Amino acid sequence: MPHTLLFVLAPEAALPADGADWESLQQAQLQGIRSGAALRLFQLAPGSTAQLEELVSEGWADLSGGGGARGASGTSTPERRIICDAVVPQFEPRTLWLGVYALGGALVAPEVNHPAGQLEISECRCLDRFPLREADNETCWFYPTDNGHYLAWENQRQLQSLPGFLPDRPPLQEPPDYDRAGVHVLWTLMADDLALTCVGLTYRGHRIEWSATATEQEPWATWSSFEIDTMAETTYRESSRITVFGAGMPD
Repeated sequence: MPHTLLFVLAPEAALPADGADWESLQQAQLQGIRSGAALRLFQLAPGSTAQLEELVSEGWADLSGGGGARGASGTSTPERRIICDAVVPQFEPRTLWLGVYALGGALVAPEVNHPAGQLEISECRCLDRFPLREADNETCWFYPTDNGHYLAWENQRQLQSLPGFLPDRPPLQEPPDYDRAGVHVLWTLMADDLALTCVGLTYRGHRIEWSATATEQEPWATWSSFEIDTMAETTYRESSRITVFGAGMPD
């Protein structure tokens, strides 16, 4: 029988025990991740002098994250290459618990992205429940580290998410081999922030995917232009910042 490993972020009292159904796992996860930020980073071509105000007036640096008059949102151009397109979940590791579950059942829809949707679930075992603050921490680089000029777009939103899974691990015939020591909370510096930001979890070096969907997004977005210079005293230097609204008008 195929099995898959799922992760649920929620308050302690909301985490289901053994024998939980899929709906119970989803309801618990809704209490863990409720907001986040959509983030896109673009690397500018060498020698580019594009100014944010000019990009807004051209309809490129818009609310949707780049594209506007030049094509689909988030696409690259010869002058601007997209290097990051992510939704960063926002949650508080010091207050939430992590539940780890092994689901089993017949494989019925292998083409579905989420592994729980691939199974006709007949078994749910709770492998672990513990405060997330007890997990090991890990740091990573999120913003670029190569020298050059970049653009960043960020839009805050309310989120709902399904229980987490490992995107590169399809359901397997043998039960999951789980070890709590493999869970790490991932932290990084965002732009020139002085404090580390939690950007998710990993298990045994693999990113946990939360399949987050926006329920409501702010009607404004922030664009910034910055430079990375590893030889300078301050590696990250922001040169300009602007806010755009629904019509793409700057603040």
